[in-house]
Amino acid sequence: MESLDDKALALAFQSGDEAAFDEMVTRFQGRVFAVAYRVLGNREDALDASQEVFLKVHRKIGHWKPTGGFLPWVLRMTTNHSIDQLRKKKRYPEQSLEEAFVPTSEGASVEPSTTQTDAVVRGNEIEARIRKALPILSPSQREVFLLRHYEGLALAEIAESMGCTVGSVKVHLFRALKKLQVELSDLYETV
Repeated sequence: MESLDDKALALAFQSGDEAAFDEMVTRFQGRVFAVAYRVLGNREDALDASQEVFLKVHRKIGHWKPTGGFLPWVLRMTTNHSIDQLRKKKRYPEQSLEEAFVPTSEGASVEPSTTQTDAVVRGNEIEARIRKALPILSPSQREVFLLRHYEGLALAEIAESMGCTVGSVKVHLFRALKKLQVELSDLYETV
């Protein structure tokens, strides 16, 4: 199975080969987790989302058309599912005790470590702000932004996975970047 390309693997699974699905999970689980984590920002949520995405892929493989790329289809499904999870989480917020404080062996809580460098802290702040700002983008803008900047897909690959033209992808990306620039303008002032 490892010698099959993504498209052939998907076609084999569409034909009922369950071993092809197992190979798909092995091949794509890291990428699916990475996309889910970038949207959700939480390891446990991303792991849950990854499992749910593979269940969706299993159920919806009949909807995939061989004319489009298979990995972009899976990543788009991951992005959409993760965004849906983020929306649900905003509607029903929860906070565990572990997130509220870090206990020591004596039972007191302590501040997180301050050993990170300023650059790492700044990068984490920007990453968190971008994640928080993603809901202001339209679903198409968000999908294009995530596939381009987090997954590194080429504009043509994004267009193929979304079933639109490269020009449309460019427009969505431009508008997404403009909205994020406005939303995150205070970060520019402090640089």
